[in-house]
Amino acid sequence: MDKIEKIKKLQPFSKRITSILLLFLFSTALSQKISVENKSDFPIDIQYNNRKIHLTPGKKNIISEKEINFLKIKLDNKNKSNLFIPVFLTNDESLELIIQSDNKPLEFKGDKDLLHNYIVNQQHSILYKNVVKYQEIYNKNKNQELINFSELILAEYLNKIKSLNNSPLGTKDEQYKRIEKYVVNDWLSSLYLILTGNKNLSIQSKELVLYYYNKYLQKDIERYNCDYRPQYEIMSILAKYSSQLNIILPKYAITEHTEDDAVNQYLPKKCQAYYFKIQLKYYDAVNSQKKKYYEKVLKEKFNDSE
Repeated sequence: MDKIEKIKKLQPFSKRITSILLLFLFSTALSQKISVENKSDFPIDIQYNNRKIHLTPGKKNIISEKEINFLKIKLDNKNKSNLFIPVFLTNDESLELIIQSDNKPLEFKGDKDLLHNYIVNQQHSILYKNVVKYQEIYNKNKNQELINFSELILAEYLNKIKSLNNSPLGTKDEQYKRIEKYVVNDWLSSLYLILTGNKNLSIQSKELVLYYYNKYLQKDIERYNCDYRPQYEIMSILAKYSSQLNIILPKYAITEHTEDDAVNQYLPKKCQAYYFKIQLKYYDAVNSQKKKYYEKVLKEKFNDSE
């Protein structure tokens, strides 16, 4: 076989290799890049998209993948703390996350670093600091005043988020829409602290819970899921009081039967998993052998090694 024939035979193979290489480079270029650096003095485990990375002190890892919506970080410190990090990046943006020693906030650098710092390190305290004021207004039986004040808090917070997200699409930006849902769930969870808790809802509480449900939750109730704890808290509250509120919620198959099936039947599978996570956390805190049951269920029924 002469050289020309060999070259002709190699050309299709060469083109395939080039195509694969270009496809790889293109997909890598259009992926989120999240760098996690462990500056603490203890190991950490990072979970995302059903994957796990172990980082010892002083080590750094770069994650490059599309559609990373959340990072869950387990700290192997004395408190065995868990960190939940929502990620609001487009597929051409990068973010550096630095884990510091105990009692220090997470540090963010890169694209949308101020946005992530605001949401992760400040959101909870900003939204929950108003609970006392909510309670004062509620005790005066001024429902409309409570609605107006609470929605002003939400609007001011979302305006700050919009400016930090800094998208030319404004509120139509897909990442902003994800952030808005995340914020609304946390905000509603703070309101539910004063509206629910008793076995039976008062007439005043019913009116308020229904108002917030109809305006903020009902439109997405068929697609509701539990990626983070406030979502579970809200959905379990609605399930608990559904008959009193006279609302119809979707029903789901029970993954593992318990004494709380009457509530859990209204929870999607990921929300049911949260039920077992919370039970596990409690029995682990009191050092009960019952925790082994919840660990087993989470691992075998939900594929979740909490």
